[in-house]
Amino acid sequence: MAAGTLERSPFAPAERQAAEPRAGSLSRERLEQVYADHFRYVWRCLRALGLRGDGQIDDAIHDVFLVVQQKLDEFDGKAEVTTWLYAICLRVARRYRWAARRDAWRFFSTDEDADSQNPLRVAATPSERDPERTLEREERLSLARRALDRLDDDKREVFVLSQVEQRSAPEIAEITGTPVNTVYSRIRAAKLAFQAEIKRLELVTRGTSR
Repeated sequence: MAAGTLERSPFAPAERQAAEPRAGSLSRERLEQVYADHFRYVWRCLRALGLRGDGQIDDAIHDVFLVVQQKLDEFDGKAEVTTWLYAICLRVARRYRWAARRDAWRFFSTDEDADSQNPLRVAATPSERDPERTLEREERLSLARRALDRLDDDKREVFVLSQVEQRSAPEIAEITGTPVNTVYSRIRAAKLAFQAEIKRLELVTRGTSR
């Protein structure tokens, strides 16, 4: 599945049955609408949370929407749909990261291989008008992604939620199931760690470019 490409929902039936009960029909239509409206958001969240490669992200997306299918009738609308979806993405991403760490003990890949499969590596859209600016933007994005990849899971989660998703500390506490004071501490620590890693990578980049 190409990144950001919306395909037909796997939860949509090939043909609608006229005799389908109305309640079931409404539930399925609601699921398909959530899928259509928020597929790209879920893809972006899983990618920011550190999942690697299109295949892993595709599998995780399917798992997320299986949970949505099971829990949609319980969603009461008190929270935003995106908040609810992010909490599901978080749990799924944690499971996939744990599985990846477990498998890493069995199969040893090189740093070069890991970097080539970095889920945060995305080429910037080429700009014919200003290729130098495009290259500079790509370099900044690559640096930020590498720095983000070096944060531990707890810091990465709160950093993405606070700095990328612009969620408040109480919202992050609700999504992650973490006390608010702990969230504030992790946000501060994550910002410091991210900034320090950016500076370190900049020094490394300058050193290798000489």
